[in-house]
Amino acid sequence: LFFVILLVNLNRMKLHILLFIFVLPMISCSQRTADISKVKSINYTASTRGFYLNIEINEENILIERSRESDTSISKSLSDEKWQHLITLISKFDVRNLDKMASTSNRSQVDASAIAILEVETENHLYSCSFDHGSPPEALKGLMEYMLTLSESIE
Repeated sequence: LFFVILLVNLNRMKLHILLFIFVLPMISCSQRTADISKVKSINYTASTRGFYLNIEINEENILIERSRESDTSISKSLSDEKWQHLITLISKFDVRNLDKMASTSNRSQVDASAIAILEVETENHLYSCSFDHGSPPEALKGLMEYMLTLSESIE
């Protein structure tokens, strides 16, 4: 009887170990998907002494500011297609690693380029990355090109 109980307990332990091995990676993958599906806004700011660009995008609107003065902003509604395309572009990289992405140049350190900051806001976090305007990290190029195209199309 003792050996039967021991054998049953060993089988349960094996089952728990197998569940742990297979379920834990699935939870990790679903957390990344959850962050992407809960994107609330995407903000891009590039500035230097004589240049300013601010692009704020949420599910409903896009706001563009080309001057630090508040009366120069332009706002327009954003279609579901464009928002979904932005989400698709964001899904191509892990937003949780946004702050670890390396800039492709450092020209903003000597005022040769505007410093740019990209922020992706989800329900629970604000992820950000800084780089030179016009030289985003490789993983962000598609997103940045699309955001800049959107900003030019509403003016």
